[in-house]
Amino acid sequence: MNELSVFHLARVKLPMQKNRLLLMLVGMNFIFTGIDVALAHAVNDFVPSYELIPIIFAPLGALSSFLIALKRKPGRALSLFHITLMILGVIVGVLGTAFHANQALNPLGKLTWIWLTFASPILAPLAFGGISLVGLYAVIDEKGGEPGSLEVPGLGTFHAPISRERHFLWLVGLGFAASALTSIIDHGQYGYTLYKLIPIVYGVFAAAVVITLAVSKDWTQGDEVTYFWTMIAGIIVGVLGFAFHLSGDLSDNGQMSVERILVFAPILAPLLYCDLAILGLIVVSSEKPD
Repeated sequence: MNELSVFHLARVKLPMQKNRLLLMLVGMNFIFTGIDVALAHAVNDFVPSYELIPIIFAPLGALSSFLIALKRKPGRALSLFHITLMILGVIVGVLGTAFHANQALNPLGKLTWIWLTFASPILAPLAFGGISLVGLYAVIDEKGGEPGSLEVPGLGTFHAPISRERHFLWLVGLGFAASALTSIIDHGQYGYTLYKLIPIVYGVFAAAVVITLAVSKDWTQGDEVTYFWTMIAGIIVGVLGFAFHLSGDLSDNGQMSVERILVFAPILAPLLYCDLAILGLIVVSSEKPD
C-alpha cells in the first residue's frame, strides 16, 4: 500500500504507486473521451472518414495505459510502444483542432461568433493531446530526484527547465483555461444564464490558481489551502454540470433520448472539471510507501 498526502490536508492509501494511478486515470480518460467523441461524430454518420481516427485511437491509448499501469516494471518494448502512442495522441489532438477550426469558418471563410458557437467545439480535440501528455509524463521519472532531469524509458535522460511536477501543473492549469473557454463558446449558443456562468467563472479562477502555483518558486500554506479547495470545488462543479446536462438531454416525458444527447448538451463534457481536479490533486501529492 502507498500513502498519498496532499499538502498534509488529506491522506489516502492506495494499492499502487502514484505513477501507476496516473496511468489508470489516463486509461479511463481515453475510454470516456472516445465515447464522447463517438457520440459527437455520430451526428453526421462519421463523415468525413477521418472522424473515425480519434475513435480508433482511444481504445489503443487506453489499452497501452492499462498495460503499463498493471506492471510494476514495464519492459523497454512496452514503454516505447506507450510513448509512441502518446506522441501520436498529441498529433491527433492538434490535427483534430485544425479540422474543427476549419469547420468553424462561415461560407465566406471568416470566423464569426454565431458560427463558432454552433460549430464543432474548436478546442475539444485538444483533450486528446492533454491526456496523451499526461500519459507520457506518467512513465517519466526524475533521475536521482533532481528537478528537470527527466528519465524517459528506453530513450535516455533529458533536461527540462522546470520540474516534472511543474509540467503537470501547467497541463492542469491550461486544461482549466481551455475548459472555461469552451464553456464560454458552447453556452453562448442560446444565451448565458446564472448557472451557465458557473463553469466559466470557476474555470478561469481554477486556471489562475493552478498556473500561479506553476510559476511560483515557493508555495505558502495559503497557496496550498486555496489550491486544495479549488480542486475539491472542481469535482462539485463537474458533478453539478453533469446533472444539468443530463436534465437538458431528457425528453419531455423524462426519458433519455439519444437524439437529444447528440444535438443538445454533451452529457460527459462537464465531467472534465472533475477529471482535471482529480489530476490536480494527484500531481501535487507526496508519496510514501508503507
